[in-house]
Amino acid sequence: MPVRPAWRRPVAGWFLLALVLTVLLPFLVVLTRGLRIETPQAPAVPLDPGQLPVRVWIPGQDGVQTLPLEVYLTGVVAAEMPASFHIEALKAQAVAARTYTVRQMQVFGGPGCREQAEADVCGDPQTGQAWQPLEARRRDWGLLNGWRFARKIQQAVQETAGLILVYQGAPIDAVYHSTSGGRTEDAAAVWGNQVPYLRPVDSPWETASPHWRSTRTMTLQEFARRLEVDPKVVRDLPGDQCFARVESSPGGRVGRATVGEKAFTGPQLRQRLELPSTWWTCRRQGEQLTFTIRGWGHGVGMSQYGADGMARQGRTYQEILRHYYPGTSLRPIFSE
Repeated sequence: MPVRPAWRRPVAGWFLLALVLTVLLPFLVVLTRGLRIETPQAPAVPLDPGQLPVRVWIPGQDGVQTLPLEVYLTGVVAAEMPASFHIEALKAQAVAARTYTVRQMQVFGGPGCREQAEADVCGDPQTGQAWQPLEARRRDWGLLNGWRFARKIQQAVQETAGLILVYQGAPIDAVYHSTSGGRTEDAAAVWGNQVPYLRPVDSPWETASPHWRSTRTMTLQEFARRLEVDPKVVRDLPGDQCFARVESSPGGRVGRATVGEKAFTGPQLRQRLELPSTWWTCRRQGEQLTFTIRGWGHGVGMSQYGADGMARQGRTYQEILRHYYPGTSLRPIFSE
């Protein structure tokens, strides 16, 4: 075999290196230009909004869970609204829950979870949105309905993927409740702040709700104890009155009531007396008081049973959301 001249070896090496650079350099340039180094204050945004990481705090569990947004939402919709509801109502719930979540997320400047500083959202319905893994809910629904309801929840989330409600370009405070009782409440009557898109609207589609009408009874002694008033003050009221004076809220509920020298707001009375809502009347008969109540929940924003009733009359989720959040519009989370 003839010996290759020594001078050809380095030439061949340089030729090979040039060939490699010629082929790979364009790819390296494209890759480098495509990478973005972000600071923690400006995190990289996933191409798919559904993959946004949401930090969730669940009461009774150690630490904070991090879930993709759309995965988290399936657990919220499953926990917050009956899966037997119409698909359009479930879609409306998915959009409301997504909007509430985005507004809370710290990456977007939101306040996060009040109970856990490291979390974006609380999994406690008293301070945030209820949440339960879809698999756990599927087991609760049983063998007959489990898979069907799970697919229905996933459909509602997927078919509204990335959509939120905005008012003047910003995500809204998309609060919701079970049953309004026929008309929703003004946000100012509950939380003291006037919100243009959270004002009273009629909601006559809720008669199928188990909370449409209800009654509660308690003794006069218990009533006086809960309100920290002298029972004699109540006994001395004329007729069958429970309060000396009752003022209505903008939504037609109890806005303020006085007994003795004490005055209470509707929400304060609801909490102290453990009533389902602030829409009630009270009748006193001897040593017993009977409350006749309409609805369940704070009454602000979307009524879930109202949404289901609207959907069963042919309304779309877009129409449902426009009704309960007047003046708002739908928009992708990331838009130009």
